[in-house]
Amino acid sequence: MNNATQLIPSVAEHPDLPGEMDQSRRDAIKQLALMCGLALSASSLSALAAVVTPPTDMNRSTKTLLDKSQLALVRELGEIIIPTTDTPGAIAAGVHDFINHYVVYCASKEEQQGLLATLKRIEDSAQANAQKPFLLLSKEQQTDLLNNMEQAKNGFGQTDRNGFKQLKALVLFGYYTSEIGATQELAYLAIPGGYKGNFKFKEIGKAWALPQ
Repeated sequence: MNNATQLIPSVAEHPDLPGEMDQSRRDAIKQLALMCGLALSASSLSALAAVVTPPTDMNRSTKTLLDKSQLALVRELGEIIIPTTDTPGAIAAGVHDFINHYVVYCASKEEQQGLLATLKRIEDSAQANAQKPFLLLSKEQQTDLLNNMEQAKNGFGQTDRNGFKQLKALVLFGYYTSEIGATQELAYLAIPGGYKGNFKFKEIGKAWALPQ
């Protein structure tokens, strides 16, 4: 079954990918955006879709955006958006760690600040309404808070709603591009249709000429 929670319906923004990247790679990323309803910027999708060579500076892997408390919050939010059911959820897929590194290298400064502002807004709202951090709220309280944020009501505005949509898009993107999301939640076949390496020449016929 589809693992994504029905807490919030997917957003419907599908930015075109700019640049001269490989067409098949571009199409794959576009299809993923359509499937997940991503709200990521065109520059972010382009950066992800581009061919990336391994970094020579191994210190790069240590760069992150979130501190420990923010990472714990993203971890919990990811599991609320894509919980564990008959297939693993966002925590098992390591979505929180993906987001922590992805936003450093692929997101714009504006997107980074937007994510941090959204996390702060969630924490501030939990403290204001229940005098507790979000992680200590009951599941019902957590869901109510996020639903209010998604619907821009009970103290939340359109900016809050947009910020939460962006966070949800990152969670979906991280999950469905993970090994768990791609192979356990989605149907996966490494070589669709199978692979046959040997053909008799008579079955193939003439070779195709290259266009000039």
